[in-house]
Amino acid sequence: MKKNVRTNVIYTEVAKKLGLATEIVQSSRTKKSLLISSDETFCLVGVGHPGFYPAARRGVGHFSASKLLTQKILARYGYNVIQTKEIRIGDFSSAKALATHIRTTGHTFPVLTKPDQGYDGIGISIAENSAQLTKVGRKYYQDKDDFLVQPILDQPEYRILVVGNEVMFIHSKHNQGVTGDGKSTITQLLAKVKDSTKDTAFIAWQHKKLGTKSSTVLEAGTLFEYHLIKIPSAVYYKTKNFPPALKKWALGVSKTLSTNVVGIDVFIPGDFADTDSYTIIELNTNPALYYLPKRCNDDVIAFTVVEKILRSYFKLK
Repeated sequence: MKKNVRTNVIYTEVAKKLGLATEIVQSSRTKKSLLISSDETFCLVGVGHPGFYPAARRGVGHFSASKLLTQKILARYGYNVIQTKEIRIGDFSSAKALATHIRTTGHTFPVLTKPDQGYDGIGISIAENSAQLTKVGRKYYQDKDDFLVQPILDQPEYRILVVGNEVMFIHSKHNQGVTGDGKSTITQLLAKVKDSTKDTAFIAWQHKKLGTKSSTVLEAGTLFEYHLIKIPSAVYYKTKNFPPALKKWALGVSKTLSTNVVGIDVFIPGDFADTDSYTIIELNTNPALYYLPKRCNDDVIAFTVVEKILRSYFKLK
């Protein structure tokens, strides 16, 4: 299996290929960055994941960091977004007032809760009833963080990357789970999975949903999911010859946002030609590339993307 490639490694290799100078510098008290420079200009790239796109507009990055703001802008321009109930902590005088609002607002459970500003699925949880949602709300109130309440949608999910008015790739995302062999219990199957990748609350919800328990022997071929967040996969993967309607739609999103770089996470339930069925999950103007070798079995496209970015930024032919 191919391995992940760190962002700064990709940028360093491509920069040297293009004749640009590179140097690791201390960019803050606790962080280091990769300095890439020519005789005329420079940019800084984070050494961790996902990194930094020098051509990304600051204003677009600010708006895409807020899921609530992203949804408002996208809906205004006619794009489908997930039906969302927003909770602005500043609208409530106390945690008790927020709890009353949650109890008296209609919700179809179970629901997802997400921080307004977050990434990589951090902070996403499931609430099965009003009491659990109130508990989650109390924590957000304590932290003074706005959050979203959304339905749980089980549809095919994809990531599309657009750079410089060009679709660079599309890949599917799949649920994280173990597959039954007809002999092993769910506990035995889950024991083979790293603890850091399992979500105990989600596993408990799966047991409740499926009517299973830890000692249940999982039937051969049956999937038992252990984490809510889907991960990239090569089940559907393209770097060229994209479905025409999808390509036009993705370029339209990028143009609407006036951004040079955007990763689009989107539900597409069926035919790629039916763009009216697309529902945008969220946008990322600093999308990761490091996972592509491991998850999509492609150790070339990340370097191709970065070369396009650096050629544009440094105005190289």
